[in-house]
Order: sequence, then structure tokens, then C-alpha cells
Amino acid sequence: MKRISNLIFIFFTLLLITTSCKEDEATILTGDAISPVIKYVSMPSQSSTIPGRNVYINGIGFSSEDSISCRSLEEEADFTAPVMSADNYGIKIFVPEIAGGEYEVSVTRNNLTTVLGEHLFVAFVFTIDNLSVPASAESGEDLVITGEGFMNGDQVLFESDYYPQGISYVAETDMATDGVSFTVPDGCYGMNNITLLRGKKTCNMGTINIPVNVGDQIGGGVVFYTSDNGVHGLIAAQENVVNEQVFGPSIQVDPYASGVSEDIFTGKNNTDILIDGIALWRAAGNSAEPTVAELCGQYSVEINGIIYNDWFLGSLNEMTELFNYRATLANAYEFVPAQNYWTSSVIPGSNWAWAYHYVNFWESETLITGAAPCDVWAIAARPIRQF
Repeated sequence: MKRISNLIFIFFTLLLITTSCKEDEATILTGDAISPVIKYVSMPSQSSTIPGRNVYINGIGFSSEDSISCRSLEEEADFTAPVMSADNYGIKIFVPEIAGGEYEVSVTRNNLTTVLGEHLFVAFVFTIDNLSVPASAESGEDLVITGEGFMNGDQVLFESDYYPQGISYVAETDMATDGVSFTVPDGCYGMNNITLLRGKKTCNMGTINIPVNVGDQIGGGVVFYTSDNGVHGLIAAQENVVNEQVFGPSIQVDPYASGVSEDIFTGKNNTDILIDGIALWRAAGNSAEPTVAELCGQYSVEINGIIYNDWFLGSLNEMTELFNYRATLANAYEFVPAQNYWTSSVIPGSNWAWAYHYVNFWESETLITGAAPCDVWAIAARPIRQF
């Protein structure tokens, strides 16, 4: 019996030694190390990836010990992004000021690297600290914008929704003690969005109002009405688009003119309504000569290389302001000849549109308004535009 017990003891001892050896072997024979395994990666949007700020990359498998390398795919500077923190849902990194454009992202851990399948897109923007922009300035005025972070070669871009498509103005800057100085470009007017340019990169600096005065020749014509201290207003073309033209076909104005107004700053919308309406009239199989609204909408003039083609037929009250301005001129005939003029305001449900005319047709002072039959009177039209 004792012999059997000794044999059992020896068997289990050998089994324990064998198992221990296998465990040691398993620890030693680990195989090749594995690169970081990162799953479910989701990059932040480009609009929220701003140089000089932290961004968060979603994904599983990141570590605070990771090194994040970003290789530019747009010939910009490569960079290694400092890791601010990491958790079970992603990693927060710092994007340096030099960054911009599309980047391939690599994650390195224990000298092994994984290239992520998604690319990081960094907005081509930069920031200016403690930025202060004047609220308004005059065209041609020397101006200073203060702030921290300006560089030699920065440019200031002036843009406005009321400039012709593709038109903007750029000012070169000089470094000032606490910012940059430049001259507001000639030709700027109204409310302008200003952007600081630095190569491909931009910095939105807000808006500057550039007021104008009644009588100024700018924006393709002559300013005849202003509001908001000269920031907004109306500009008249230097000539009539037509001197003798009926308003439109005899279709009882309404419905193809339904919805027009007599108010200031409604002439553009009126003209769009009239143009769209007559297009539907023609599409229904009717024929019509070009209407005065279409002629004004199609009007175009080139001044100093800039094409202005956003004109319209003024509303009743807009045309009132044009004739009020005309009355102040020493040579009134030269600017607005003593003729009858259409407006884009109509009398609903009728075949009548509001028109301006002189009591005896040739007078230049006694101006009256009245409704004229759209398909009978052949009178003038003057294009205007707004800012």
C-alpha cells in the first residue's frame, strides 16, 4: 500500500513539473509582437479641426502612450501631434498651427506602427488672438487692425454679397506695433466680410461697414438712396434700358405679377416674380415680346473691367426715391430724362402698373404717379441695383 502511495506521489510531481515547464515555454514563446489594433475610427469634421486646438478622434484601441504622426497629402508640413489624453472611446490630440489640409495618420506603440484607414482633414485656417477690428471705415482710408499672431505678408480680403460674382478686393498689409496696417481698397462699399489671407490659410476677422453717400458713383452706377448710415442703399444705372416699351402682354397682370410690392428694397423680388411669371405664360403656349422686367433683369454694364449684371426694375417707392434724388440735381435732364417710367409694382387683379410721368410729359419738375395700362403705354424703364 505504501508503495502505491509513493508511485502516486511521483506521478503528480512529474505532472506538476511538466505543466510548469509548459507554462514557462508559453511565456517565452510569445511569437511576433502585434502593431496597435485600432477599430471603428471616425475622424472629426474639417470645420471643427482647427490648427492650434485640440481635436478628438473616435476609435477603440488608442492609448495615451501612442505617438500620432500625420503625413501631409497636400505638400504641407508633416507633424507629430501631442497626445493630450486617451480613453475607451478615442484619443485627444493637439493640432499645431502649421497644419492644414489632408493627412495620413499613423499610430506608433512599442516601436510598431499602424496606419489608420481614414484621413484627418485640417481646416486651412488660423487664429489671431485679442483681435480688434474697427466697425466702419471709408474707402481709401488707412486702417489698423490690432491683435496677436499677424505675420509679414498677410493680406486682407474684402468681400460682399452685393459685389458682382467673383469680385473681391485685397489689401496688402504692413506690420504695426500692435497689429497690421493697410489701406481700404477703392471700390469697396456697404457691408464687407473681411478675411486675413496667409498662403492657403485664412482667418475670419468679421465685418467692416464702408458707408457711401447719395450721389457717389460706385457699384456700376450712381447711389440715389441710402439707409443704415450709408451701409445699404440703391444704385441707378447711368442710362435707361429702354425708352419706349410696353410693360408686358395683355394678360391682366395678375396672376403673372401676383405678389409684388411697392416697398423699398422689394424691386429685386418684384422683378424675379415678373420674370418667372412671364416664363410660365410663354410655357403655356402664349407669345410675348421681352417685358420691361426682363429687359432690366438682363441689363449688364462693364465699368473698369467689372461686369454688373444684377439689375432690376424698381418698385414704386424705390422709383420715388430716384425722382427725389433727381430733383436735387442741377442738370436733372442729363441723369433722368423727362420721360414716363415704369415701376415693378402693379395694381392686383388688373392690367395696370404704377408709372411715373410728368404732367405735360416734357416737364422736369411737376412729377406725378399714376396707373398705366401694361399693354398700351410704351414708356421708359431705368435699371437699378441694391447693396
